[in-house]
Amino acid sequence: MPYDQHIVRVNQRKEELKGKLEKELSGFSEISLEIGCGHGHWLVDYAAANQEKFCLGIDMMGSRIRRCIKKQERSGLPNVRFVQGEAFEVLETLPEKIKLEEVFILFPDPWPKKRHWKNRIINPKFLSQLATFCQQGVITHFRTDVEDYYNWAIEVVGGHPNWEITTDIEWPFERATVFQERSESYHSLIFRRV
Repeated sequence: MPYDQHIVRVNQRKEELKGKLEKELSGFSEISLEIGCGHGHWLVDYAAANQEKFCLGIDMMGSRIRRCIKKQERSGLPNVRFVQGEAFEVLETLPEKIKLEEVFILFPDPWPKKRHWKNRIINPKFLSQLATFCQQGVITHFRTDVEDYYNWAIEVVGGHPNWEITTDIEWPFERATVFQERSESYHSLIFRRV
């Protein structure tokens, strides 16, 4: 596909995503965001336990989002929604009035080969973009079952000017994700917007 056609498709996809987000987030100004929500188990349970919060789950895979939407519909919860989209594009197309109250990134793709580490969601560019939607004090919760990714995240977050690693906050909600159930162990990192 020629580059100009690719750009046209990307822009169309972003416009569609912008419309979906405006519809789903209408009436809200602060949201709890789960990036890479999988099949929605964790976020639906989190929303049930925190009904004062509005929760948005995003994932790139349409089949996962369809399963998430079914869970949300069965739950009858009015405070949780799911949208298909890539994290960078979702942040680019969020309505301007939206601020993130908290962020969850649970068991993202670890991109284990060193040459692929640039694809990891925890990277300086993503952290800078995420920071623009977070006021001072907003917490991001990261969990992985790959020790190398955990160490990578500590290094990247620790060196970023907009975030600081914190150890004075407890994990806010325990509900095993599919990947957590499959893991022998996992590592959690909590960082705060400065």
